[in-house]
Amino acid sequence: MMKLNPISTGALGFFLWAAMMLLIKYPQGWLSLSSTPVLLILVSSIYSLLMPLGWSLALSALAVLMFNYEMVPPVHTFHVDLHEHGILLITVMGVSWLITYLLRRQKQIAEREHVLARRTLQLMRWSEQLREVDNPHTLLPVLHDLIAGLVGGLGVNQLAIALGYHALEYPPTFKVNSTQQEGFGACLQDNKPLGCGTGRYENLDDLYLPMRAKSGAYGVCLFVGKRDDFLDAVWIQDVQALLDQMGLACERHESARRAQQARELAQNQATRSLFLTSIAHDQRTPLASIMTSASALLEQGERLTKDEIRHYAELIQAESQQVSRLTDNTLTLARLSGEQVQVPMRDESVEDMVASVLQRLRQRKQKHLPKVQVEQDLPLVLCNMVLVEQVLDNLIDNALQHSGAPGSVELNVVQGQGEVCFQVSDLGKGMPLAQIQPGDQSRGLGIGLQLCRAVAQVHSGRLHFSAGLEKGTTAVFCLPIAVHNR
Repeated sequence: MMKLNPISTGALGFFLWAAMMLLIKYPQGWLSLSSTPVLLILVSSIYSLLMPLGWSLALSALAVLMFNYEMVPPVHTFHVDLHEHGILLITVMGVSWLITYLLRRQKQIAEREHVLARRTLQLMRWSEQLREVDNPHTLLPVLHDLIAGLVGGLGVNQLAIALGYHALEYPPTFKVNSTQQEGFGACLQDNKPLGCGTGRYENLDDLYLPMRAKSGAYGVCLFVGKRDDFLDAVWIQDVQALLDQMGLACERHESARRAQQARELAQNQATRSLFLTSIAHDQRTPLASIMTSASALLEQGERLTKDEIRHYAELIQAESQQVSRLTDNTLTLARLSGEQVQVPMRDESVEDMVASVLQRLRQRKQKHLPKVQVEQDLPLVLCNMVLVEQVLDNLIDNALQHSGAPGSVELNVVQGQGEVCFQVSDLGKGMPLAQIQPGDQSRGLGIGLQLCRAVAQVHSGRLHFSAGLEKGTTAVFCLPIAVHNR
């Protein structure tokens, strides 16, 4: 719908008044002395909505005088018979002015209500936008445009508006002098408006409004203009409402950020405690075996046979290797748990990694080796070969310890949807899935399990278990296929 400007509406109102004057000047047969006042009041009520109040009252008075001159006997004179026509003219004049005033007043009230409704809608939309955004600091340009549109819509177009949190930063082209920097700091610290028209630092020519919150100001809005723009300005309250919403949103964001930091700190503390517990748990068993065997050799060495001495020596060697693997796992996990971890990766052959793991098992003189089945024509995987072999070594070693019988551990390597999966299965007694969640040591993994999960995360892969009470346990470790090999 096209909205007319004040000049167009004024011209339309004057045209209606002029048309009514022509009807009075050249009345038709249906226009009489009794019907003309009704028409005059009707037309005056219409153009009073289109023209300023002063103009409407003046034109209404001229219309009554024209009616007196053209139609009230004696015609073409301004002589009035007070007993016969005086009351009529006074009544027409009074009713015309009263209707003009009431209609103009009602129009002003309607316009003010419309402005208030528009401002309320703006506040609602702004509040919704603040709730939806993750970081309200990114909405500084939006707030600037919203304030500029609000102030400009009220006829104030000569203001320079700048906003900022720790300093005036938007728009970037805004130049800040030393006085404005000091005013910004004072407003931010006091969390109160200051400058012209605020009762605080009235000597300043500019106006400073804070982004208020319960804990203090999170930013400041600076208005640079003439002092008359700020004295008794009705838009200041609306702008302050927008800024307060921004301040409260920043406070909520800061509270959420601190709460998240507290949760992460608590989680890190719990992880560190679990980490230390896992180290102590995993190393306690092999160290106890080493100490027992060493004590037997020292205290009963003269009475032991060569086979018994060899047995204790092999036990010490095996448990020492276990401690060495646990130490390697601990150091690797500590490195992967650091911030901004960057692990070098390259395309590796699955067959080469499996062969390397089996070779290490043979070097450790493992009694039982797993049955291995690798699918043919497997693509290369983008990974860190050392870490992946460490994962496979942990999973196979754990399965061998709990398999219950020789030849009951299997390593199957298959290709899935966009990934290669290493499946390590054993025929041990099995366990409920709840017992093999992260951090559980019931199968002796401890640090090893945490390391496996960390390596899977670093490679954007996955690690999961399937277990039953009688069907053993299967660990599935999957790595994504290199993109150019898919």
